Amino acid sequence: MTSPSTLSPHRPLSPRDDVRTDVASPPERDRSIDAAVGLLVMLVVFSHAIGPLSGRPAEAITQWLFMFHMPAFVFLSGYLTRKSSGWSPRALAGRLLFPFAVFQVLHVVAASLAAGGLATPTPLVPAWTTWYLLSLFVWRMAAPWLTRVPHVLPLSVAVSIAAGGLAVIGPHLSLGRTLGFLPFFVLGLVWRDAWFARLRSPGIRVASAALFAGALALAYVTKPTLSRGVFFLHEDYGDLDFAFLEGAALRAAVLATGGLLTLALVSLTGWSSRVVARIGVGSLVVYLLHPFALYPTRVDGYSTALPEAAWLVLIAAATLVFAWLVSHRVVVRATKPLMDHRWWAGSRRS
Repeated sequence: MTSPSTLSPHRPLSPRDDVRTDVASPPERDRSIDAAVGLLVMLVVFSHAIGPLSGRPAEAITQWLFMFHMPAFVFLSGYLTRKSSGWSPRALAGRLLFPFAVFQVLHVVAASLAAGGLATPTPLVPAWTTWYLLSLFVWRMAAPWLTRVPHVLPLSVAVSIAAGGLAVIGPHLSLGRTLGFLPFFVLGLVWRDAWFARLRSPGIRVASAALFAGALALAYVTKPTLSRGVFFLHEDYGDLDFAFLEGAALRAAVLATGGLLTLALVSLTGWSSRVVARIGVGSLVVYLLHPFALYPTRVDGYSTALPEAAWLVLIAAATLVFAWLVSHRVVVRATKPLMDHRWWAGSRRS
């Protein structure tokens, strides 16, 4: 997940370009996109934070969020990639692979401290949220060619469904998720700005709100029988105890649900909030740092002294406060050594 501030909307990507993709953005920026990213990163944090809660309402809300928050995030990544001013493997590697390596190590340390013993390093399996950095690197590397493939969106859906039937494709190097979520990235790549306005008519917005309400009801009804893992898109159908045809049909349904809810989110956004937009600009820092605040809850859970409804309210408020604090420019500047390899080059020169 990269912040919209790292992208500039000029011309399409080309593999012949050697332009840095992390240059400053132009003066004119779409704050509504920043706000949408900020909203989504807070939903990611919230969904992870309420994970230890075991009551059916909390589990249903978690499942509901997993139906759309990552599909929508991948969609926005594809859209912003199309708006990027250039394509540079070196810049992409520095922007995404450097923090991946750093945070892989930090996750081992944090997991060891939380468990009270040394956690086993898994260098080929991304730790918790770091998978997105690897997948985004692959998607952006492939973007110039993806935009030239005829009928690329239905083809990407076929690839995602077929990948779920191959046991050799899984969490290693985030290959399963890279192929599983590919249709949402491609949807962002082929998206046209004029479509935003079409989705934001009053009637479609009412229908979008109803769609989200229906999805929440569906999550509540199906939670006892439907594993949350089907929304992660990285396990093969056999691991989920499905035959190929059953698994393929379920994945097609998951992709369709994620796509519809992503479009519904597009319909209901378009507004701008200064606070939420700032969180969107600092989304990478929020995304990569929030697991370290949650490791203790993964081990010990939450106190039973408070009812689950109270915890949901408290966690929602804490999510907003955490995202606001961590996206502050002081924190962003302080974490540069973890996020940006160029900080180290600058330190050596000085």
